[in-house]
Amino acid sequence: MAEENISNHNKNLAYPDQIKNATSDLASTVRVLLEIPKSISTLRRTLRGEALYQLEDGSSNWIQVVKPSFILLDPETRKPLKKLVKLADGEEREVFVPNDEAIEEVLSMLSFMGMNHITPLTNLSDDNVLDDLKEFECKLAALLALKQVQWGLDKSIMPIIMTKIKTLVQDARYLCVNGGTMKAITQQVSRIEQSIEGDKNIRKVASMYA
Repeated sequence: MAEENISNHNKNLAYPDQIKNATSDLASTVRVLLEIPKSISTLRRTLRGEALYQLEDGSSNWIQVVKPSFILLDPETRKPLKKLVKLADGEEREVFVPNDEAIEEVLSMLSFMGMNHITPLTNLSDDNVLDDLKEFECKLAALLALKQVQWGLDKSIMPIIMTKIKTLVQDARYLCVNGGTMKAITQQVSRIEQSIEGDKNIRKVASMYA
């Protein structure tokens, strides 16, 4: 009789590793969602041509290492504007003046198109996502072509910028296809709840045969 009771209880048991794995899966999903908006900050630095420079004392700061994707131009000569900056180690360097207005306008488009906390949790069909991406690509290409001179955009790197931006939006939009991300979170939460309930059953069975 005792063996039969143990057998029946075993059907509802969960073990510590199951709880740990379920919690770990949920934490991974949440981290993915939190990293999406952070990608915008990373892209901002990339478009400004900046990299993090480590000093000997352990401190660090952002410095321009390549020409920004968008730069300010002299309104009369149409040549790139430059300025002298003093680095933390005392070195003076001439750098391009990035066109922050252009950069922020592009980044705002990314946020609107899905690089935020909300969009990945929505439910869109694969066809809707594809249509949205095609429309976005057309609008982005038109905007960059229209603003090329005003934004100081080098025409030769336009395809690279297009690809970089499209890829980020595409990755974010596909997270919401058929509500995949929300379904995954719901399932992971359910697994955790079931595991916790199973853990309670383990303690109950253990107390019965202590």
